[in-house]
Amino acid sequence: MADPFSIVAGTAGVLDICWRVGSYLTKIKAAAGIIERDLVALSFEVNSLIAVNESIRTLWQVNGEKTLEVLSPDTKRIEELWQGVKLSVLGCHAVMAKLALLVEEVIGQDGVAVQGKRDGIKKVLRRQSRDDEIQEIRQNLNSHQNALNLALSALNICYVRSSQSSNDRNLDLLSRQVEDWGFKLNHELTAIHSNVVKNNEEAKSPTTAAATTLAAELSLNKHFYIPRAVSSMFTGKTDLLDALRHTLFDMLEPVEKRRVQKRFIIYGLAGSGKTEFCCKFAQDNRQSFWGVFWINASSPQSARHTYSTISQAGGVEPNERAAKDWLANLDRPWLLLIDNADDLNTPLDEFFPEGDRGIILVTTRNPLNRMHGTIGEGSYHFERLGEAEANDLLLRAACEPLPWSDTARAYAAKIAERLGFLALAVLQAGKAIAKRMATLGNYLEVYDRSWQKIRRLRKKPSGKSSKDLTVNMNVYSSYEIIFRGLEATESVTTQDAVQLIKMFSFFSWENLRIDVLITAVEHPRHQLQHDKEEAAKSSHKPDQTNKSWRQRLKDWMTWAVMTMQADRTGPILPEVLRDINHDFDEDRLLDALDQLNQLSLIYYQEATESYSMHPLIHTWVRERPQMSTSEQAVWCQAASTTLSQSILLPPLDTLESAIALQRHLLPHISRVLDYQKNIDKALNENRESRRKFWPALTSTFGRLQAIESAKFSLIYLQNGYFSEAETLQVKTREFVCSRLGMDHVAARRISLFLAVTYGLQMRNNKAAVLQEEVLAACKVHLGPKDPETLKALSTLAASRRFQGRFKESRELFEEAIEGMTAVLGPEHEDTLTAIDNLGRLKWMYLQYSDAREHHEKAVDGMTKLKEMGPLHEKTLVAKENLAMACLSFE
Repeated sequence: MADPFSIVAGTAGVLDICWRVGSYLTKIKAAAGIIERDLVALSFEVNSLIAVNESIRTLWQVNGEKTLEVLSPDTKRIEELWQGVKLSVLGCHAVMAKLALLVEEVIGQDGVAVQGKRDGIKKVLRRQSRDDEIQEIRQNLNSHQNALNLALSALNICYVRSSQSSNDRNLDLLSRQVEDWGFKLNHELTAIHSNVVKNNEEAKSPTTAAATTLAAELSLNKHFYIPRAVSSMFTGKTDLLDALRHTLFDMLEPVEKRRVQKRFIIYGLAGSGKTEFCCKFAQDNRQSFWGVFWINASSPQSARHTYSTISQAGGVEPNERAAKDWLANLDRPWLLLIDNADDLNTPLDEFFPEGDRGIILVTTRNPLNRMHGTIGEGSYHFERLGEAEANDLLLRAACEPLPWSDTARAYAAKIAERLGFLALAVLQAGKAIAKRMATLGNYLEVYDRSWQKIRRLRKKPSGKSSKDLTVNMNVYSSYEIIFRGLEATESVTTQDAVQLIKMFSFFSWENLRIDVLITAVEHPRHQLQHDKEEAAKSSHKPDQTNKSWRQRLKDWMTWAVMTMQADRTGPILPEVLRDINHDFDEDRLLDALDQLNQLSLIYYQEATESYSMHPLIHTWVRERPQMSTSEQAVWCQAASTTLSQSILLPPLDTLESAIALQRHLLPHISRVLDYQKNIDKALNENRESRRKFWPALTSTFGRLQAIESAKFSLIYLQNGYFSEAETLQVKTREFVCSRLGMDHVAARRISLFLAVTYGLQMRNNKAAVLQEEVLAACKVHLGPKDPETLKALSTLAASRRFQGRFKESRELFEEAIEGMTAVLGPEHEDTLTAIDNLGRLKWMYLQYSDAREHHEKAVDGMTKLKEMGPLHEKTLVAKENLAMACLSFE
């Protein structure tokens, strides 16, 4: 280990010179009355050097001479680090001594104070003549300070780890102290590596080598969510990545600059690689952040949804406000990628968490958003790749064998130039060549034919500028070559791929999980089995009413209407998702997805098992000239059907596979509904323009749409979008009731569903009106003792409590509980739920002892029930009610 005296004496000597030089610099600035930039920076570095030397000396005095109790890899590393400290301290001493002499020469024989104008001019001239030396000293000071800071962080980690038991050295049990020092260590390593070109010796020093090895052993990043995985084709922009890294991790920035949230804006053309650049930065610097998160800022609704996903990492309420508050107060380093912030109607700063914590990277096409950058240059403008970068990307994507010939490079240069050096267009061109849809030699001929065909087929002028249109057409033409190649291939896999990507273009462009597609096949099986079981129960249930011939005729007519409206053609779905004879082949689905992924038409996210599309490709698939409005309607319906079939209605919505999808489905449902509105509008316009007597293809609201609306409203409801849920439920109820009447179970269920939505909006009077209608229909059609009638009675009793009609509520609850106990039994879920609700009503009468008895009975019964158990939602609510009753009673 380093000589103890040399460490203590060395730091003392450095501190002595630092204090003396710092005093000189302060006096020079005060005497001249001018705070010169170089002197300010020099003073800051000297003061920083004082701080790190004092920390080094303290650490040595506390730990330096200790014998480590546990022999570990850190023992040898600690010795290496102290040897590095000794060398750095000696280097500091030499540099500071040189700086002291330089300062004394600048001051001159007349002292610090300026003796008239002539003396002041002499001092300024002497300082200016030594500019090169001052810059060299600043660079050397910076290097030594970086080395000492690095050693300090690494030593602290080693000492803390060595003091822990061997079991606690496990990666998942690192103490918070080690974690904090670990982030500091990574930032310091980043600062050193950013200066490799300026000072290669610094990067090769023993301290840097030991610290780098130590940092590799620490797994500091706990959350890593980015829009998509970084492509292996990522090319270029290494200089910008290095510059951004240096800017964001600058350890020597003034304190006042650290008090603002670090934000950097990446703006430019669509398809220019903005998102890929940010993902690459996040991946390369993953260990510098405890959490890496992202939000889709293409719309306020998408941002809210992705923020709710972030809230899961923080264990807070799943909403935007809670997620922002959590990030604003998180005392660990985090990075937030705000992607596709292109909406001109939404101010960018609405997406920022409050406060000065964290680092934010923004991608946008709007150049005005660069005003939000707060660090360094504030923004980068991405327009096109460099010529060499574009050529390399094209040849790599085309799988051209190395070494690349001059002929191949020449062809690549021409293609890249024609595509405007746009990253996405170049990548698509390479993929088309790799799939032999064109060759390097004839690609431009194929591209020109594709371009001309697109221009001929475009019927409506675009609202985009000519520059944007040219850029998009470069991508579109490159994509069209790939798409036509897929359509021309007759294999099952490629045809499945074509159908899937057409359907995907009507979902949200990001985060489409595989299990949505799989459950769209599996969940209808669960629903069919449930329906069969319910039908069997109904067939054995005795008729509790004396039906008149009119009632029986009405029942028959209802059956006839439902039979005539039944869909006999099967659902509109891609071939690969059809399960007519329970012959769904998951491997076939994965093959088609893999085909699209290989062509970079979609991107696979392994962490979330989901797929994303670039927004430009997402738009082009949906709006390419060859896709008519009628075909759009078909594939939009396919997307809607897929989402609908992946959703299960109560009571099956408690299945684990259904719960896992609840929050994920929301952005896709919103997109599909928006596209359906636009398609319906276009179909109506087409019909009016033709003015024909026979009907054109139009969208009607029928049985299929009613089921989809009910299911979609459930997802809106579960995500807290009550108004959207209400709109869909009202429309569904009107359709069902008008055709089937309240006598039918479907009408009663959608009415109660809508009543729940009203109740969540505290519109209890409207909820009670619907519940009264349901109860009246149940009594007439099913009889007063039917389980459905008793449940409707209990539901109305709950609304009466919220309306403040306590006496009526109590009577209804007691009647319902008496009937349920007799018909269903005292341990049935509905009986126990009614008992728990009656307990809450007892609070209103201040009968806390009775309330506690009711809640205890409900909790005990729900816990024992196999269908519920201690962690069921209703059981947890009953436990909370019991706790509140106990507190009130005491």
